[in-house]
Amino acid sequence: MEMLLEAGDEDGLERLIREKLARKERIMGFGHRVYMRRMDPRAQLLKETLAALVAQKGDPEGEKLVRMCQRGEDVMRAEKGLFPNLDYYAAPVYWVLGIPIELYTPIFFAARTAGLVAHVVEQHAHNRLFRPRVLYTGPRGLKP
Repeated sequence: MEMLLEAGDEDGLERLIREKLARKERIMGFGHRVYMRRMDPRAQLLKETLAALVAQKGDPEGEKLVRMCQRGEDVMRAEKGLFPNLDYYAAPVYWVLGIPIELYTPIFFAARTAGLVAHVVEQHAHNRLFRPRVLYTGPRGLKP
Protein backbone atom coordinates (compact mmCIF):
# COMPACT_ATOMS: atom_id res chain seq x y z
CA MET A 1 0.00 0.00 0.00
CA GLU A 2 2.88 2.31 0.73
CA MET A 3 4.13 1.79 -2.82
CA LEU A 4 0.71 2.69 -4.24
CA LEU A 5 0.52 5.80 -2.07
CA GLU A 6 4.04 6.83 -3.03
CA ALA A 7 3.23 6.45 -6.72
CA GLY A 8 0.07 8.55 -6.52
CA ASP A 9 -1.50 7.49 -9.81
CA GLU A 10 -1.26 4.97 -12.66
CA ASP A 11 1.57 6.71 -14.48
CA GLY A 12 3.43 7.23 -11.22
CA LEU A 13 3.13 3.53 -10.37
CA GLU A 14 4.39 2.45 -13.76
CA ARG A 15 7.32 4.86 -13.48
CA LEU A 16 8.11 3.69 -9.92
CA ILE A 17 8.02 0.02 -10.93
CA ARG A 18 10.22 0.60 -13.97
CA GLU A 19 12.73 2.59 -11.88
CA LYS A 20 12.88 -0.16 -9.26
CA LEU A 21 13.32 -2.81 -11.94
CA ALA A 22 16.15 -0.81 -13.50
CA ARG A 23 17.87 -0.78 -10.08
CA LYS A 24 17.22 -4.54 -9.71
CA GLU A 25 15.00 -3.93 -6.66
CA ARG A 26 12.19 -6.24 -5.66
CA ILE A 27 8.67 -5.07 -6.32
CA MET A 28 6.45 -5.80 -3.34
CA GLY A 29 3.32 -7.81 -4.06
CA PHE A 30 4.70 -9.91 -6.92
CA GLY A 31 5.95 -13.44 -7.14
CA HIS A 32 5.00 -16.59 -5.27
CA ARG A 33 6.83 -19.89 -4.91
CA VAL A 34 3.80 -21.92 -5.96
CA TYR A 35 2.00 -19.60 -8.37
CA MET A 36 4.81 -18.85 -10.79
CA ARG A 37 3.02 -19.57 -14.07
CA ARG A 38 -0.43 -18.27 -13.19
CA MET A 39 -2.15 -15.86 -10.87
CA ASP A 40 -2.65 -16.89 -7.26
CA PRO A 41 -6.40 -17.64 -7.04
CA ARG A 42 -6.53 -15.82 -3.68
CA ALA A 43 -5.12 -12.71 -5.35
CA GLN A 44 -7.75 -13.03 -8.08
CA LEU A 45 -10.50 -13.17 -5.44
CA LEU A 46 -9.11 -10.10 -3.69
CA LYS A 47 -8.81 -8.27 -7.01
CA GLU A 48 -12.51 -8.93 -7.60
CA THR A 49 -13.30 -7.98 -4.01
CA LEU A 50 -11.46 -4.67 -4.40
CA ALA A 51 -13.46 -3.83 -7.54
CA ALA A 52 -16.73 -4.78 -5.84
CA LEU A 53 -15.98 -2.74 -2.69
CA VAL A 54 -15.03 0.30 -4.71
CA ALA A 55 -18.13 0.00 -6.89
CA GLN A 56 -20.32 -0.39 -3.81
CA LYS A 57 -18.83 2.71 -2.20
CA GLY A 58 -18.81 4.75 -5.42
CA ASP A 59 -15.39 6.01 -4.37
CA PRO A 60 -13.35 7.83 -7.08
CA GLU A 61 -10.12 7.34 -5.07
CA GLY A 62 -10.88 3.64 -4.85
CA GLU A 63 -11.49 3.53 -8.60
CA LYS A 64 -8.06 5.09 -9.08
CA LEU A 65 -6.57 2.34 -6.87
CA VAL A 66 -8.19 -0.35 -9.02
CA ARG A 67 -6.71 1.22 -12.17
CA MET A 68 -3.30 1.61 -10.52
CA CYS A 69 -3.24 -2.02 -9.41
CA GLN A 70 -4.17 -3.21 -12.88
CA ARG A 71 -1.43 -1.07 -14.44
CA GLY A 72 1.15 -2.42 -12.02
CA GLU A 73 -0.01 -5.96 -12.70
CA ASP A 74 0.25 -5.40 -16.47
CA VAL A 75 3.75 -3.90 -16.24
CA MET A 76 5.10 -6.70 -14.05
CA ARG A 77 3.63 -9.41 -16.25
CA ALA A 78 5.09 -7.80 -19.39
CA GLU A 79 8.51 -7.04 -17.88
CA LYS A 80 9.14 -9.97 -15.55
CA GLY A 81 6.44 -12.55 -16.26
CA LEU A 82 5.32 -12.27 -12.63
CA PHE A 83 1.79 -12.35 -11.33
CA PRO A 84 0.57 -10.49 -8.26
CA ASN A 85 0.52 -12.39 -5.00
CA LEU A 86 -2.13 -12.24 -2.31
CA ASP A 87 -0.69 -9.13 -0.65
CA TYR A 88 -0.79 -7.01 -3.80
CA TYR A 89 -4.57 -6.86 -3.68
CA ALA A 90 -5.01 -7.39 0.08
CA ALA A 91 -3.40 -4.02 0.83
CA PRO A 92 -5.80 -1.87 -1.22
CA VAL A 93 -8.75 -3.92 0.06
CA TYR A 94 -7.67 -3.15 3.63
CA TRP A 95 -7.17 0.51 2.65
CA VAL A 96 -10.66 0.84 1.17
CA LEU A 97 -12.04 -0.78 4.34
CA GLY A 98 -10.28 1.89 6.40
CA ILE A 99 -7.78 -0.43 8.09
CA PRO A 100 -4.54 1.38 9.06
CA ILE A 101 -1.39 0.23 7.26
CA GLU A 102 0.33 -0.68 10.53
CA LEU A 103 -2.27 -3.43 11.06
CA TYR A 104 -1.62 -5.22 7.74
CA THR A 105 1.23 -7.35 9.08
CA PRO A 106 -0.63 -8.39 12.25
CA ILE A 107 -3.61 -9.38 10.08
CA PHE A 108 -1.28 -11.42 7.85
CA PHE A 109 0.18 -13.19 10.88
CA ALA A 110 -3.15 -13.73 12.67
CA ALA A 111 -4.52 -15.48 9.60
CA ARG A 112 -1.66 -17.98 9.80
CA THR A 113 -1.75 -18.63 13.54
CA ALA A 114 -3.84 -21.81 13.28
CA GLY A 115 -1.34 -23.30 10.81
CA LEU A 116 1.63 -22.36 12.98
CA VAL A 117 -0.03 -23.92 16.04
CA ALA A 118 -0.77 -27.07 14.02
CA HIS A 119 2.95 -27.35 13.19
CA VAL A 120 3.87 -27.06 16.88
CA VAL A 121 1.32 -29.74 17.79
CA GLU A 122 2.70 -32.01 15.05
CA GLN A 123 6.27 -31.48 16.26
CA HIS A 124 5.31 -32.34 19.83
CA ALA A 125 3.34 -35.41 18.68
CA HIS A 126 6.37 -36.76 16.80
CA ASN A 127 8.93 -35.57 19.38
CA ARG A 128 10.81 -33.96 16.52
CA LEU A 129 11.71 -30.37 15.76
CA PHE A 130 11.15 -29.55 12.11
CA ARG A 131 13.74 -27.02 11.00
CA PRO A 132 12.69 -24.44 8.44
CA ARG A 133 14.87 -24.14 5.33
CA VAL A 134 15.91 -20.56 6.04
CA LEU A 135 18.97 -18.91 7.45
CA TYR A 136 18.47 -16.51 10.34
CA THR A 137 20.46 -13.32 9.75
CA GLY A 138 19.05 -11.12 12.49
CA PRO A 139 20.72 -9.86 15.65
CA ARG A 140 22.02 -12.41 18.18
CA GLY A 141 22.59 -12.35 21.89
CA LEU A 142 20.01 -9.68 22.71
CA LYS A 143 19.01 -9.50 26.34
CA PRO A 144 15.37 -8.99 27.33
